[in-house]
Amino acid sequence: MDRGMMQIRTSPGHSQPQAIIPGASQRPIRVTLGGFSASGTIRSEQGGQPTLLLSRQLRRRMGLQRYSSVAFQLDGDHLRLGPVLGILTAGPGPVPGNRQMFRYVSRAARQSGLLAYVFRPEDVDWQRRVVRGHQWQGGWRPGSFPLPDVVYNRIPNRQLEFSPATLSCKRRLAQRGIALFNPRFLDKQRLARLLSRDPAVSAHLPWTKTVRSLSDIDQAARRFGAVYLKPQYSFAGKGILRLSRFASGWVLRHRQNNRNLQHRFGSFTAASPTLRTLMGGKRYMVQQGISLAQFRGRNFDVRLLAQKGAQGQWQVTGMGVRVAGAGSITTHVPNGGYIAPIERVLPEVFGADHPQVMARVRDLALSIAPRVEAGYRGLFGEMSMDIGIDRQGYPWFFEANAKPMKFDEDRIRVKGLQTLISYVRHLARFRDPGGDA
Repeated sequence: MDRGMMQIRTSPGHSQPQAIIPGASQRPIRVTLGGFSASGTIRSEQGGQPTLLLSRQLRRRMGLQRYSSVAFQLDGDHLRLGPVLGILTAGPGPVPGNRQMFRYVSRAARQSGLLAYVFRPEDVDWQRRVVRGHQWQGGWRPGSFPLPDVVYNRIPNRQLEFSPATLSCKRRLAQRGIALFNPRFLDKQRLARLLSRDPAVSAHLPWTKTVRSLSDIDQAARRFGAVYLKPQYSFAGKGILRLSRFASGWVLRHRQNNRNLQHRFGSFTAASPTLRTLMGGKRYMVQQGISLAQFRGRNFDVRLLAQKGAQGQWQVTGMGVRVAGAGSITTHVPNGGYIAPIERVLPEVFGADHPQVMARVRDLALSIAPRVEAGYRGLFGEMSMDIGIDRQGYPWFFEANAKPMKFDEDRIRVKGLQTLISYVRHLARFRDPGGDA
């Protein structure tokens, strides 16, 4: 099988694709790019880079730029280009959602010879097998593209995730055998229930319960001394409260309008009206407070990225530390926390035991990711996780996000994009250019 990168050239004299590949025998071929298929011919020329000659009309139908290059693999009489990655989003406007993330993925895809574009459910013409999406070319430019080989789900919120248009789009993709990964957001309650069934993982879960009445909070705080209250549907630490019980009374801490606030009460009854106001009628979970290890006097946890790679197996792409800001109850950077290299933090905190501590965190993540995927009965390609470490070096699982935001650490972000592209190739059954068979 020949494979590598192929230059795209516009040639007005070719109504069908014509491939020029050094050393290839001249013969008819079938050219495919995602959902696009056409008959063409192949011929050989000495030296030079493999080139595909296309008419302007055909190039536009394939969604290829005039002087672009694309990965290819030639197997018998089948010349396959791409693969094609569709980034699924939803909402108002032509490119709704996390545009910065879309740019990062689009650039990484182009550098690896993939055709990538962003699309919404309503952008697909299922009859013509064409998608009217947007491609990053120094700006978001509209274009017509073939159906993708693989779909990366980046729909930005739960409401859009369960809209009729999105559900219909996912169903039609599945009917056509198009792989879609990261199918949905994770639910804190369902996640806790799912992981608690596995003894190997449940030992690393803080006690957690759905709040049905304020008495659930009262009882948990009296049992553990300190509890966290977390909205069932939240991200980036929004809406989190910490309630602590002392001999002198109760202390409630939270963040509001970019300020860390603290309230003191003589009894739980006195604290109840404030709790009701801050919880605002949303569904909350009450979770055991863990006595975390500290870095230079502040709590910290590990933010890691778990992904599937070229072989479709889970791996930990990278780990970083988030240190709580002064007076903050969470380690989230927008809430005043800061980033620190794990290679500096763990040796300083745990000394000679730090390699074992890091291994425990990694092993826990690699136990959780496949269990979450199996429990949700979908295809996941990545998860970010927050894992705390107590003062004895024992890891505790706090959160998982099936649609992670970008990592601020350059090394994790770059490696994560490379791993993402490798996984897309794996799903599309497309080998890396020049890689091993």
